[in-house]
Amino acid sequence: MGAALSLMGAVALPLGSGFAVGLLTQSEIKGWYAGLKKPSWNPPNWLFGPAWSVFYTSMGVASWFVLKQKDSRAVPLSLYAAQLALNLAWTPLFFKQHALDVSLVDSVALLGVATAASVKMAKEKPAVVWPLMAPYLCWVTFATALNVELLRLNPDETAIDYHKVKKDVKETTEKAKQRAKEDTAKVAAAAKDASAKAAEKAKEAGEVVAAKTQEAAAKVADAASEVAQKARHDAAELAAVTKEAFSSSDAPSAPVAEQ
Repeated sequence: MGAALSLMGAVALPLGSGFAVGLLTQSEIKGWYAGLKKPSWNPPNWLFGPAWSVFYTSMGVASWFVLKQKDSRAVPLSLYAAQLALNLAWTPLFFKQHALDVSLVDSVALLGVATAASVKMAKEKPAVVWPLMAPYLCWVTFATALNVELLRLNPDETAIDYHKVKKDVKETTEKAKQRAKEDTAKVAAAAKDASAKAAEKAKEAGEVVAAKTQEAAAKVADAASEVAQKARHDAAELAAVTKEAFSSSDAPSAPVAEQ
C-alpha cells in the first residue's frame, strides 16, 4: 500500500504540475500560437497533451525507482527536480511571455540537466530507468529543435527587441567611427600645425644662423683686409729702409785731410 501511494505521488507531481501549467496557457494555443509561422514538420496541436501526459508519467515512475534506493539519491533527485522546474518554466515563457528566445535558452538548459539527471538516475537500475527517460529526452530534443525553427520563422516574438538592439549597435558603431574620424582629423591638423610651426622655427633659426655666419665672415674679411693692408705698409716701409741702406753704402767716401 505504501509503495503504491509513493508511486502515485511520484507520478502526480510532474503530471499534476504539467496539467496545471497547461491550463494557464490553453487560450494561447488557439490564439497567439495559431498565428505563428510554423515549419512543415510541426506536430498537430492535439498531439502535445497526450505526449506530455506520457512523458510526465514515465519520468514520475523513474523518479519513484530512485526514491526506493537507500543510498545515492540526493544528486539524481536534485537533478530531477531541477529539470522538472525548467520543464514547467518553458510553457509560460513560450506561450504566455511569447519569448521564443528565452524559452529556447530554457529548453537547451532543460535538455542538458534532464540528460544529466537521467544518467544519475539510471546508475542503479539502467534497464528500468533508461526506457522511461529516453523517450522524454528525445522529445525534449525535438522540442528544442522546433523552438529554434519557430524563432527563426518568427524573429519578432522575443523578449529582447533584436532589431532595436541591432539598430542601436549600428548607430553606436557609426557614432564611434565618426568620433574616431573627427579625432583623427584633429590629430592630423594638430600634427600639421606643429610641423608648420617647427618648419617656421627651423627657417627662422636658419636665417639667424645664416645672418650670424655672414656677419662673422664679414668680420673675418675685414680683419684679413686690415692684416693685408698692414702687411703691405710694413713691406713698403721695409723696402724703403732697405733701399736707403743700399743707397748709403754705394755713395763715394769723402777724402781724408792731410796733416
